[in-house]
Amino acid sequence: MRTVYVVLHYILVTAYVVAPMVAVLRSARLRRTTGNGSAGYATLGTFVAGATMGVAISVVYAVAVKGTVSISQAMLAAYFATSLLLLLKAFDGMLKTAVWRACVRRRIDEAGEPVVVVRRGRAAVGNLIRVVVLFGVGLPFVMSAIVTYRPKVLPNDDPLSQLGFPFERVTFRATDGVRIAGWWIPGNLDARRMLSDRTVIICHGLGANKSNQLILARRLVPAGYNVLAIDLRAHGESGGQLSSFGDLERRDVLGAVRWLREDRPQTARRIYGVGASLGAAALIGAAADDSPEGRAIEALAVYGTYDDLQRLVTVLSRRTFLPPVSWIVDWLALPFASMHVGADLSRFRPAELVEKLWPRPILVIHGVQDQIIDFAHGQRLFDRAFQPKQFLWLERGDHNSIINSDDAADAVRRFFDTARAVQVI
Repeated sequence: MRTVYVVLHYILVTAYVVAPMVAVLRSARLRRTTGNGSAGYATLGTFVAGATMGVAISVVYAVAVKGTVSISQAMLAAYFATSLLLLLKAFDGMLKTAVWRACVRRRIDEAGEPVVVVRRGRAAVGNLIRVVVLFGVGLPFVMSAIVTYRPKVLPNDDPLSQLGFPFERVTFRATDGVRIAGWWIPGNLDARRMLSDRTVIICHGLGANKSNQLILARRLVPAGYNVLAIDLRAHGESGGQLSSFGDLERRDVLGAVRWLREDRPQTARRIYGVGASLGAAALIGAAADDSPEGRAIEALAVYGTYDDLQRLVTVLSRRTFLPPVSWIVDWLALPFASMHVGADLSRFRPAELVEKLWPRPILVIHGVQDQIIDFAHGQRLFDRAFQPKQFLWLERGDHNSIINSDDAADAVRRFFDTARAVQVI
């Protein structure tokens, strides 16, 4: 199934790339052959709408994460949005053609001339079906495109300006070659500035970046932990434009571990991970990987993540839409997202992967009032993990506020201070 989604991914990417060019060539041909410029105006309108939507999404996203979007990223988002509208328009055109062919009958009249007869009742039914199919397929397709494509926003601050921590900008490659950007922050051990041998990899959530959730390091660096805060793919200063909710991002984490072991070996005797939401799922996937890098991650602290991606989609679709729309979104959204990223996301289940973390410890943190990823996800994830494990349920915490919780930050530091794998006989 993975191969199928990889093939569909390249087909879809090709369609996004060529759609605007095909639309321009088609409009020019129609104007040349018919002398009617209406097709050109319609295409221009689609281009204007797509560009406006793409730029607006980029600006809103930048404001939301308090960062800066580059002109090139805004232009790329405009191109993507335009292609998305053109693909929907092409799909609607195919449906119109199918309805037309099903609703017309050609015959020869008494004068021997061909006559086209439109069956109005069948046409009304056909157009109703067309609208239902367009909405039923188009809505989950657009949703999957919007949540997987990310216009990257650059942070406006850094560890020094935000928390007063000296840092170094670093780059390395994920295990599949994607360029990953990070901040290396040495731990404050003592006045002699000795290097700590304990490093924590910090992974942000969906739509954030290494700056937004750097606050997760506020208790760790003063306690002597080195921190490597990274931008996951399609976020911040890292490469890529598509996010996979933690599935492909596990390769970014494994790349971070590899970089630590090769470039900072004296600091990588003990490697831990802290992640939120998407970043937490990526950390679980990385630690479960049967590789030297995966096995090198000794303990995890995860904030507000999910146990099963398909279950999360089901809950969100039922919460957002009424039947039968919720059923359609539940059925199609994840396959369409899988097509966009080139991976079978329905098979990404952190609750199954967390079992492979044993005998290493995990701390599961979740807000009881989480409005995005229900508390039940955190409970199920904790239940599936083997000992040694700990939990922290924040009674008044929601999906975002738990990142700022001092109780959680203190719990994470204490957890890492004593984190040890159980002895295996």
